[in-house]
Amino acid sequence: ILFCLLLATQFPQIDAFVLRSRPSFNTCSIAMAPKYDAATQRWEPTDPLDTVGYPPIGSLIRQGPLPFFKRLTNADEYEQGVLKMMANDNLTRNQAQGSFDAYLQNPGDWTLQKIAEEKGAPRYDYENANMEPKQLILTASWTSILLVVISRILFVTLNGCDAFCREYHF
Repeated sequence: ILFCLLLATQFPQIDAFVLRSRPSFNTCSIAMAPKYDAATQRWEPTDPLDTVGYPPIGSLIRQGPLPFFKRLTNADEYEQGVLKMMANDNLTRNQAQGSFDAYLQNPGDWTLQKIAEEKGAPRYDYENANMEPKQLILTASWTSILLVVISRILFVTLNGCDAFCREYHF
């Protein structure tokens, strides 16, 4: 015990004795990584927390509508992809979700980024992509404008041209 205390005081950057909630950086150990079950041909989580990540709206905000709809329409395939990425790339749940969302959005760019990372480029943080407050405000603004335009088009399509439409041709 004395040796451990001495070691802890000499090397303060070692966090071996500190309890932490789910860390945000790549600290998923191989023992806790999801395991592949050959009998069922499915990836299975080894930790119950590995099944809890960010909700589908997080996929929409981080990478756009394509991963969002793929996640909603094929939840099991999405889950298997995330678990496989967690195991193969030694990622946390949120990191794997962010990376898998990026893959679903654009597999070519995702692959190029991974090749660049293997050659020494800094790792891209898919977990926190597009999550800065400035980016969220910009996304919300553009989404609002787009929804207004789409709703106007639908209104005119379903109800015909009204006085505003006749006067301003919209």
